[in-house]
Amino acid sequence: MSQYRDDLRPSHPSPSPQGADKLLLKPEEAARLLSIGRSSVYELIGTGEIVSFKIGNLRRIPRGALDDYIAAKQAAAGSHDAA
Repeated sequence: MSQYRDDLRPSHPSPSPQGADKLLLKPEEAARLLSIGRSSVYELIGTGEIVSFKIGNLRRIPRGALDDYIAAKQAAAGSHDAA
């Protein structure tokens, strides 16, 4: 039996989604954060909707690129609503 009472146990922050605290994301991590498939992320990279670059043979996506993509989608949705 534990001698700790519930209110005395150390509190730990809940874990963030994988990749949420990184500066550079793998396409798989970006897909997980956007709740889309990996292939969809590569399509968005191919069309330029999501910015990415290569480090050697590795494809990486800046964390801010996902924020930019979401903001662009929200702006586009807002302009469609106004029309």
